[in-house]
Amino acid sequence: MKKLTIVAGILSVLFTGTIFANSYKLPPSNDDLIGKVQYQTSETGDNVITIGEKYDVGFNAMQKANPLLDMNRGFTKGTSLQIPTSHLLPNQPRQGIVINLPEMRLYYYAEGSTQVVTYPIGIGKIGKTIPIKRAKVTRKAENPTWTPPEDIREFNLEQGIVLPDVMPPGPDNPLGPYAIYMSIPTYLIHSTIFPESIGKRASFGCIRMYQSDIEKLYPTVNKGIPIVIINDPVKVGWHKNKLYLEAYEPLEEHSDVYETSLPGIVSFVVNSTQDRLALVDWQAIAYISKERDGIPHEIGMTL
Repeated sequence: MKKLTIVAGILSVLFTGTIFANSYKLPPSNDDLIGKVQYQTSETGDNVITIGEKYDVGFNAMQKANPLLDMNRGFTKGTSLQIPTSHLLPNQPRQGIVINLPEMRLYYYAEGSTQVVTYPIGIGKIGKTIPIKRAKVTRKAENPTWTPPEDIREFNLEQGIVLPDVMPPGPDNPLGPYAIYMSIPTYLIHSTIFPESIGKRASFGCIRMYQSDIEKLYPTVNKGIPIVIINDPVKVGWHKNKLYLEAYEPLEEHSDVYETSLPGIVSFVVNSTQDRLALVDWQAIAYISKERDGIPHEIGMTL
């Protein structure tokens, strides 16, 4: 491989129109890129939650894409926002549900569909991460009851809160109105009464979704659908003849210092391009490995 001189800085997939859909046409098997990064200006009353639900992005993605803005405060009208609505598909079979924990994002490939849908998620706190493994949907429930696990009971008791043995459906039920149960005991994909937790490590292990998102996912998911939970802080993929790199902060408890270091990412890129000779911009890779902004950046092209 040769070094490609940077001419116009680091390139991303950019778009200045407006895209609200989270459903994308499934690209060919040799193409991995969906969506486009958008640039928008905020309206009165906008904050990270309203923008997140509108464009299907989480707190982590907005914070990384807009590092100079305080995501814990509302946006002043007219604030310029970078909306990270471009993604490389995970390097997994395109079937069922794929959850990438460092990305805090879920991908769903419905059987027989030519579309892929993707949603931001909230995941478990440090030490409470859902296991990285393969699973399947075992059942689903609308307006579910909730039986609080022992660790959640203890945590709440320390705060002076006594939880009931079983919490009925309602506005105080943290599962919200929809729950999808997995073959991993006690772990669910569910709506949440805490929308500010999407894009954060805030749960006791369950996968949280915006209610507006799980309302769309829930009817399309049935018993037996495969689920794969992965830990991929770095993704490499192709779009047409161009090579892209997308990097995230690693999960603390699964952090491999080498894997997410510059040498590790360089090695990953080299291994990912074994079957396609590419001209690679190593300076761009160095920048991306440092910034880890969760946006696909162009790093090369086929020769």
